[in-house]
Amino acid sequence: MSIKVKYGVVAKSGYMAVSLWFFLLSIKLMGDIFKHFFSADVPGMVEMATSNPVVSLFIGILTTAVIQSSSSTTSIIVAFVGAGTLSFGNAIPMIMGANIGTSVTGIIVAFGQVRNRLEFHRSFAAAIVHDFFNLFAVLVFLPIELSTGIIAKSARFFTEMFVGTSGVKFNSPLDDIVKPASGFIENSVAGMLGYSPEAHEVMGKISYYPSYDGFLLTVMLIIALGMLFMSLNSMSRIMKKLLIGKFERIIHKYVFSSVLTSFIFGLLFTVSVQSSSITISLVVPLAGAGILSLKQIFPYTVGANIGTTVTGILASLVTGNPSAISIAFVHTLFNLYGACILVPFRSVPVGLAKWFSLKVRDNRLWALVFLLVFFFILPGIFIFF
Repeated sequence: MSIKVKYGVVAKSGYMAVSLWFFLLSIKLMGDIFKHFFSADVPGMVEMATSNPVVSLFIGILTTAVIQSSSSTTSIIVAFVGAGTLSFGNAIPMIMGANIGTSVTGIIVAFGQVRNRLEFHRSFAAAIVHDFFNLFAVLVFLPIELSTGIIAKSARFFTEMFVGTSGVKFNSPLDDIVKPASGFIENSVAGMLGYSPEAHEVMGKISYYPSYDGFLLTVMLIIALGMLFMSLNSMSRIMKKLLIGKFERIIHKYVFSSVLTSFIFGLLFTVSVQSSSITISLVVPLAGAGILSLKQIFPYTVGANIGTTVTGILASLVTGNPSAISIAFVHTLFNLYGACILVPFRSVPVGLAKWFSLKVRDNRLWALVFLLVFFFILPGIFIFF
């Protein structure tokens, strides 16, 4: 009997690992699709930043929502500041906007449970609590920064300690696991449809991928989203069986037992994978299954927000430009200051996430409206009109 039980656990763990791999692959593929489709537009969008901090803020939101990576947006901003194309002052609101835009991936993942009203209600709350943290951090610190420059001054102080430090490159192990498969799928599907990979120069780097049009984007999105929702459904079913009893107790005891452990785990895990989108997306289905509560997830998301800023710091150290290094530290310090203010008062963003998710439970159309208006329509109005 015990052998059967052990075999069952091993088999479920294997299925879980395979489902998780496909889940991570779908997120990587979806990010690559948008990044490649908008590769020519994103640098121009960043370059549009003006002295109007609200416009710069929404450019950061829209750019990051489009390419689904605050690390990528920050790296682009760092490169522009280093090259003198974008001023240090104009870049600060964009960094804040990038923080908000990165949470779009978690919301897309939550839609994988849209058929189950209760699970979607929980997973959507887990996704948008990230939004509310970033939104309140901006509402508090953007006016303070514009009037006092406290984040900029702090960033320059730390820059003086790091100027002259050589750049360090760190590759995400998860990215290494799924990147080859993502590139193979993208180029294979494009090839079958008559699109050949071409050399593209983006921010001084040469990459090979097909030139996208609306048709190829649609096909690739259907494949990526289909893979995402199928893997998410498989993960959800396996987790309910696997994380019952001993495994669930381990998670609660060692990972999400307190605000501090949850925060540290979110920070360290995001540093290792260099993507807060992945870090947040992994706990969204856990919340949907009722394994983790919103209060447990909140400090984890705050830690993820800080952890994702390491990529920008590494990119800035490569440039050796003091302004570029300073803007990377702005990203880190903005999240640190936000954590200091909002973690003690976490009942506010957590309460708002619960309130809005109840509206979504009653009418799931609210979730789609939130996604489109908050990340795309509202930023588009402020930027282009």
